[in-house]
Amino acid sequence: MRFASYILTGAAACGIIGFIPAAQAQTSAPAQDEVADIVVTGIRASLQSAQNIKRNSDKIVDSIVAEDIGKLPDINVAEALQRVSGIQVSRDRGEGGGVAIRGLSQVLTTMNGREVFTAGGGRSFNLQDVPSELLSGIDVYKTPSADLIEGGIGGVIDLRTRKPLDKKGFTFSASARGRYSDLADDVKPMASVLVSNSWDTDAGEFGILVSAAYQERAFATDIINVGAPNGRSDIIAGQTVNTPNGSYQPAIKGNRRRIGVDGIVQWKPTPELEFYGQVSYQDFRSIQTQFGLNIPTNGRTAVPGSATLFDGTSDIESISYNNVSFSTFGVARDTYDENFQYSGGVTYETDKARFNLDASYSTSKNTLYYSELDLTGVAPLAQQTVSGSVPSMLLSGIDLNNIASYTIGAMTRNENYFKGDMWAIKGDASFDIESPILKSLNFGLRWAKRGMDFTPVRFFQTPGTAAARLNAAPYADLFMANPLNSMFSGSGNINQDFLVADPDALRSIDSFNAIRQQLGITAQVGVSAPGIYSIDETTLAGYAMAKYGFDLGSVPVDGNIGVRVIRTGLNVTGNRLDAGQTVPTPIDMDSNYMSVLPSANIRFKLSDELQLRLSASQVLTRPGFGQLAPTLTLVPAQNTGSSGNPDLRPLKADQLDASLEYYFSPTGSLYLAGFYRNVQNFILTGTVLRNIDGIEYSISAPTNSNQGKIKGVEVGGQTFFDFLPGLLSGFGVQANYTFVDSSTGTSIAGLSTPLTDLSKHSFNVSAIYEKGPLSARLAYNWRDKFLTGLFTNNVVTGLPVYRKAYGWLDASINLDVTKNVTLSLEGSNLTRSKTHTYYGRETLVGNLEQDDIQVLGGVRVTF
Repeated sequence: MRFASYILTGAAACGIIGFIPAAQAQTSAPAQDEVADIVVTGIRASLQSAQNIKRNSDKIVDSIVAEDIGKLPDINVAEALQRVSGIQVSRDRGEGGGVAIRGLSQVLTTMNGREVFTAGGGRSFNLQDVPSELLSGIDVYKTPSADLIEGGIGGVIDLRTRKPLDKKGFTFSASARGRYSDLADDVKPMASVLVSNSWDTDAGEFGILVSAAYQERAFATDIINVGAPNGRSDIIAGQTVNTPNGSYQPAIKGNRRRIGVDGIVQWKPTPELEFYGQVSYQDFRSIQTQFGLNIPTNGRTAVPGSATLFDGTSDIESISYNNVSFSTFGVARDTYDENFQYSGGVTYETDKARFNLDASYSTSKNTLYYSELDLTGVAPLAQQTVSGSVPSMLLSGIDLNNIASYTIGAMTRNENYFKGDMWAIKGDASFDIESPILKSLNFGLRWAKRGMDFTPVRFFQTPGTAAARLNAAPYADLFMANPLNSMFSGSGNINQDFLVADPDALRSIDSFNAIRQQLGITAQVGVSAPGIYSIDETTLAGYAMAKYGFDLGSVPVDGNIGVRVIRTGLNVTGNRLDAGQTVPTPIDMDSNYMSVLPSANIRFKLSDELQLRLSASQVLTRPGFGQLAPTLTLVPAQNTGSSGNPDLRPLKADQLDASLEYYFSPTGSLYLAGFYRNVQNFILTGTVLRNIDGIEYSISAPTNSNQGKIKGVEVGGQTFFDFLPGLLSGFGVQANYTFVDSSTGTSIAGLSTPLTDLSKHSFNVSAIYEKGPLSARLAYNWRDKFLTGLFTNNVVTGLPVYRKAYGWLDASINLDVTKNVTLSLEGSNLTRSKTHTYYGRETLVGNLEQDDIQVLGGVRVTF
């Protein structure tokens, strides 16, 4: 026990020791005879509960637990999950977004065991939609059992909300915080409240719980996207060099709002019988504006002698061009999610049997509004340098603040309307068995019907004619000086001052149409009929599972073995564009298939502290709705489009897992886990050219590919250093490391790559302190470089695009003023992590991006 603690001691960062106030040093340690009266709360209780879940589960699972109300360790669910070994998180405007488990992003999300989703082209649930204050914990199932809902080859994430009968009597908790974002230079409010009560009555136990959370966040992001490389032989005589296609420079600012409400009623007329009902609501809104310059340089004439190369390469480091066309843009980009979940059921339990019947109905809406108006101009000189901390791209010889320097550019309006719903009914039964080996038999059925509808609105027009664009001067009232003119701390490497359209004047359809008419555009904003689709999916699943336990010599052995059988029926309606066609054909297509998914989990209790788990299983994930949709969606501004494929097959995987776990104290453990995934029918995206209405479009569509393989190792542990004297015994540490190696085919024949968005190496280290009224945490997450995609140009095919390695530092400190009142101070992205991408090698520079540092302060009260 002490040896394991010493191992982890070296990982404890002394950085948080400064958080301990001088007054704390005067607090004496509790007397030895008082220890039995201490109630474990706070971080220790959360770690202890999470460790108990992992230790006692019959599957390989990792958990995050908030023993204290409203104290899940991160504001965003995805950010909390990044602390779990084997999980890698993508970021969206500086906060956690998508989640991959052991390299696979095909993850199923449930809430209290019921499948939940956010309407959209995929199947996943947007974890950003849920304020973390509503949750009591999160369980990450890395191996399946037959009773878990199918659909996640990566794993299952179960979000657990609180229940009124979990804690008897009256409970009230509330919090209020303010969050400051430094690039946005704004403070936004956050608040949560929970009220719960239970009563013992003549009719049995009765409980009601209502919780609600409100979060706002101001955000800003600075981006310089160096254009993709292009091979040119006219820059340096006798040599083909790789020249970047100019620069795209959006500055983004916005506000996000989350609202979450959860209500649950429980009634237990007898100790054996329970009725329950629950209603949950999530509302997410992101209001975003962006301004910037787009300066493409492909085909432009270079200034003779201006080009320099990175040493030892054929990659341009700096270059100048004459007479470069450019555009400025003002964009409004707003997204809205709204989800409802209604559920109810009954549970009956005897000494030897347990029964549950649960019904649920979910609805979800996801809407995007995108509006843009451009100004265009021609700069006599453009000078670009891609080296340095901030890549340079400067226009000169033109007054960018003079409206007479511009003509009116393209006007764009895109709207996406996703609507989805799902009915589900499931029944489960478990019977205890008196047998030397079998301990219980479990059976269940689940019927679900899910629908998804999509309607797109598309508009793209440029006023005037190609030969005579509109002079911008008569329309000066539509434009303003760029308000976000301090990108990258006001860097002089880019133009910061220029004119842009006012996004607020473009947001509503009425004001957009008024500007459209003012510019003399007669084309109407309307629904893009080829993009409409509707999908209905019905599944009927049944499972049988046996739990067993016996002694293998002196070693206790237990586990489960079972099979889940699913029939999936699919109806797809929409429009399909086949090879050789220029006009989409309406289709109404039905299909169905059966899936059989066996699973087995076994645990060897090698000692009281040491146990070994082994697991073998088959899992599946169905293609996303957008991937199945046969519709054609065009983006005229870019001459691109996308189409789905209703013939796609589900992804299937054979899985092998092992986990060796050592538990040496109530909050101390070490583990070593290995995993292997053999995935069939990976979905790849290929591109073909189609001529539609006289315009040539590059149309992308998904297809099933060959198999992919994933293998890896996780190692980690946690402990408090209770063996240290006095105040030092309040220190603790959590740490984990994950190695993942992967390979899958691509749309380019003969080329295999790692999975996209998957780092081969990643680790987390959290230094913890909790003693008396003070608790603190310093958490660092790091991930290695990873592949983001493939790029093809006129010189190379399948050039990998990488994002460089990066780390993310968060910190928090909590002070219990009284047993009911806690003050908190938190910080996120404290080292201002930046995104850097490159094409194949670091001298082919790609994207540079930075997000806010965030600081939060507030108070929480609990009674």
